[in-house]
Amino acid sequence: MNRRIPIIGLGLAMFSSVAMPAQGQTPAKAAASQNQASSPREFGQSYAALRPEQKKLLDDYIRRYNATTGSKATPQEAYDDARMSVRTTFDAVTHALLTTKLTDEKGQNLGRAIDLVDALDDVMGEEAGTRGDQQFRLYVYMKSTAFKTLAASREFYRGKDNTVYHKGFPLCFRLKNGPPSIQLSSRDERMADLDVDYRSSSFPKAVFNGHLNASNSDVRAGNNLETRDGRWAGLNGWWRNLFGFSLAGSTQAPKEANTGRSRNIPSNPRLKEDDGIDASAHDFLKSWVVDRQPNKSVAYLSRRSYPCLEVIGKKKGTTIQPGMVRLSTKIAMDKFNAGNGTIASVDEAFEPAGKWSAEVQEVKNDYPREFRLVSVPPDMAEDEECIQIPDAGTSKKSKEKYYATAFRGKQGDSRDKVWSLLWAEEGKYWKIVAIRMEDSNEAGLIPGKMAAASQVPEAEPPKFAGDPNAVKDITSFYQWWVEKRDTTRAVRYASERSYSCLATPSESEKKVKPLDRIQKGLEKPLSRVPQGQSLSDMMSSVQRVNELVRPVEQENSKAFAIMAVPDQMSESFLCQQRHLPEKTSVLQPSDAKYGTYYLSATRLNYGEEESPALLVLWTKENDRWKVVAWAVEVP
Repeated sequence: MNRRIPIIGLGLAMFSSVAMPAQGQTPAKAAASQNQASSPREFGQSYAALRPEQKKLLDDYIRRYNATTGSKATPQEAYDDARMSVRTTFDAVTHALLTTKLTDEKGQNLGRAIDLVDALDDVMGEEAGTRGDQQFRLYVYMKSTAFKTLAASREFYRGKDNTVYHKGFPLCFRLKNGPPSIQLSSRDERMADLDVDYRSSSFPKAVFNGHLNASNSDVRAGNNLETRDGRWAGLNGWWRNLFGFSLAGSTQAPKEANTGRSRNIPSNPRLKEDDGIDASAHDFLKSWVVDRQPNKSVAYLSRRSYPCLEVIGKKKGTTIQPGMVRLSTKIAMDKFNAGNGTIASVDEAFEPAGKWSAEVQEVKNDYPREFRLVSVPPDMAEDEECIQIPDAGTSKKSKEKYYATAFRGKQGDSRDKVWSLLWAEEGKYWKIVAIRMEDSNEAGLIPGKMAAASQVPEAEPPKFAGDPNAVKDITSFYQWWVEKRDTTRAVRYASERSYSCLATPSESEKKVKPLDRIQKGLEKPLSRVPQGQSLSDMMSSVQRVNELVRPVEQENSKAFAIMAVPDQMSESFLCQQRHLPEKTSVLQPSDAKYGTYYLSATRLNYGEEESPALLVLWTKENDRWKVVAWAVEVP
């Protein structure tokens, strides 16, 4: 009889349980099962059919898992028992990495993309209730030379920093000439988010083809397998036989059956952002010490917090191995509970603590007996994060909203220990992005060096009195397009200069005029946008991410943002300029000139989900403001 061992991997996502081998199984039987599973048709269906490089990643993960937990899990049974979407995701992403060769400008071999991966942290399959940019992807640790190799390769290019999606992973590399394309996102050039984009990320396709939807990265959905075959041949659709029917006629892959095998640690916390930061901080502590379910508390940890937790482990004489951060944290929280016994309320275990810097302000807190809660200016919060973003331009400052909580332990070994947690919004949840734990006599919410970094919290940017005719024309465009659904009138706002933003036409499109192609693109997403009473019911504004972009006051600011763009920055936004090297000189606010260009930014509301962010650049042509460029901000 097989014995089931609970497991929190692969990186808390891949496995829900691992079956230990049946007693008496002989090596001959194991070899026979491997031979039976290794036919090309079943490639990736089972552990035995994986390639050596794929097995190596899994073997290494299970070795680290066993070392952390004292278990005796096996890679074969762990993989074979994983959910379907987890196996297809691992198979599809690693297969793409295996078959992507890298070369430098002289054509010299730089290895394969998979050679840049050092260790596996997490495999995210279909995760109910999470955004598309948090499903069907791998989280990995990269080798120290990985980003230099990517930058030197002819196959990848450094894309614009992620600002709307992939929160916490701004550095972006994409495989050229997609879709399909590999996207790699990181913060510290160590941990990275890896997925395959099967849908176009260009306008107009990205606005209606499901790029933001999880099906963008799910190899099982629609014709994604056929799309990838044109680039990475050899991945057989073994899952189609298991489902019993073809998926080619459906945009979405079928939902996984509820097998009862759920993630030990949820993908996201119980409470959402609109429940309040104080409620989220309380739920984190309550789940830990009162409910004695620290797995639900660990769900509040952002991957941005991992380096902090690794440092805390080292201070305690423990080395946390790659991929084991959340698991090690849960084990530590379980030990804390075991040492303190039954706790009826959070304030029995913790009390508010923290020295205050003049730069932080207390905010509404319904749990003042448990922790202190303050708002932290973005520039100070960035300095508090565990890892700084490499080579961040001085003109680009974070516009994230940060909070900090501080509490002191009252029982056992935690007595007089002070925890300081930094919180930021990720995917409509409040998550912990940095952690410090110190002795009470040394604790301060903001260290002394941070207090000198900013004497005054950053003020809100001054509103810009934009050209009233620009505001009028931009508003009219959205009214004709989304509110009145008259794309014939809406497309008249497109300048001929914007035609360079269109993707290379297919054979069937070569005879279609560019303006007609744009109009067709505007028409397609409208069927997914429920009719509302106002523009703000059908669209959502996207806010600025650069301090030099000045917001313009206008009555439809909830539906779409209008921002004045410095004349000096506009060229880099034009489509024909985007693949040229960026200028390294930093524009000083005092030198910025405004009035020639405006940027509008919005997302369409597709019922329960939103479209990618659509950014549109406007300038004046013959007494009318027109669209001269656009960009789609995609996961």
